[in-house]
Amino acid sequence: MSTNSELKARLERLGPVRVVTPPQLSSDEQLVLLLRRTGSLDQAINAIKRLREVKVGLRAAHSAVTKLASDGWAMCTVSRYGDIAALVRDLAAMNIQVRRRVPAAEAVPDLAEARGKHGLSQREFADLLGVDVRTLQNWEQGRNRPDPAALSLMRVFAHAPEVFEEAISEPIAP
Repeated sequence: MSTNSELKARLERLGPVRVVTPPQLSSDEQLVLLLRRTGSLDQAINAIKRLREVKVGLRAAHSAVTKLASDGWAMCTVSRYGDIAALVRDLAAMNIQVRRRVPAAEAVPDLAEARGKHGLSQREFADLLGVDVRTLQNWEQGRNRPDPAALSLMRVFAHAPEVFEEAISEPIAP
């Protein structure tokens, strides 16, 4: 018998045990946050409590703070209707920076502008992205929309072309 089952069995002998599961948030109610540790994580318990106040489940909050402590960053989903400004302020005091993942609907960069800014032809840009030139043309002309992964890649190129270059290429040894 697992420890959790054993504990539940003991508690049931004392009286009924409520299983408390937070309601699932719909995608319209969710906001995905990136948490990044900026210093020592001395107030892990307070960080978990604060995440719980914006509708993060206990297990998810614990997992996020544990990952934050070990890896320096974590992602979590919170309620869009919570007081996000207060959450950001409170977590900043605990050496945790909060960033919002940009939804795909907001993430569409102007491809022709980004391409032109770096002096690339459609063929060159399509080759960099690893897509057919016709696909790129359809995206630029609004006939089709890139999927979220392609959008993320294009946002990286638009904001930090040197990071993009490092990610998609490797040096050749002489």
